[in-house]
Amino acid sequence: MATQPLVTFITATYNTAPYLRETIDSVLAQTYANIEYIVLDDGSTDDTIDILKSYGDRITWTTHPNVGETRTVNKGFGMAKGDYIVVVSADDPVKPRLAEVAVPFMEARPDILVGYPGWDIIDSQSTVIDTPRMFDYNYDQMLRWHYCMPGPGTFIRRRAIELEQGRNTDYRYIGDYEFWVRLGLRGDFAYIPHNLATWRFHAASTSVNQRNARMAEEHIRLFETFYQRTDLPESVLQARAEALSTAYYVAALMLLPADLDAARPYLIRSFKLFPFAPRRYPTGLIRSKRYQLVAFFPFLRRALITASLR
Repeated sequence: MATQPLVTFITATYNTAPYLRETIDSVLAQTYANIEYIVLDDGSTDDTIDILKSYGDRITWTTHPNVGETRTVNKGFGMAKGDYIVVVSADDPVKPRLAEVAVPFMEARPDILVGYPGWDIIDSQSTVIDTPRMFDYNYDQMLRWHYCMPGPGTFIRRRAIELEQGRNTDYRYIGDYEFWVRLGLRGDFAYIPHNLATWRFHAASTSVNQRNARMAEEHIRLFETFYQRTDLPESVLQARAEALSTAYYVAALMLLPADLDAARPYLIRSFKLFPFAPRRYPTGLIRSKRYQLVAFFPFLRRALITASLR
């Protein structure tokens, strides 16, 4: 019997002790036997180290001073020995059959660099609160929608890491999406039609708790920089106006409803780049028409912002 491909799971953790054990246990409970698990502590000040020590040699773990998730994940890429690599956030447990289902899918499709499954949104108590609709992979749509199609439980072929040298450390908040945008120029991704992972919605989550001006700036910089490349295919160039427009709109969402004055220039720029609304994108941009009205008629802000939050 041929040896099963090795799957490396990587978790970067920073002060996520309340959720870390559940996540580690979910990886160790995989029904697929040939795995390695690397957990990288990014300078936590909570009980993380004690939790990691309790697993003995069942996991490989290290600790280092706080450098941020992007650099920590890249360190894990450098340590990984697997044919496939899966980045598992410290608060997002995966389902037991993730590797069992994903490995045969990837083996049957040697042409694809990335495979991503469906996933549930869970709360702080691990109760499922929603199951997002998943989309078949389309690179141009990923740009136009400003939508990160690969999510929790994504399988990355080792060749992909070698092609693009991991995540860009210039991006603190959206390094994963920036990586997918670059990697998508190198080869195809594919949707694995099974629900195999989770994403936890809770107050301490970076994506929930740290919506700010710097995050907004990163969304814009990603595409402003990307479209300076000279190697982009024609289909990607044709998506430029819409992709940049959506990036500006998403940046505005990072600031709303708390700071409309800061968001307003982004909303206006979004409208000027691609003035078609409402937008029926999976990131909730159906509300764009309301926000564009507020941008151009700020005296409407209270009524329309309140209505958009209902």
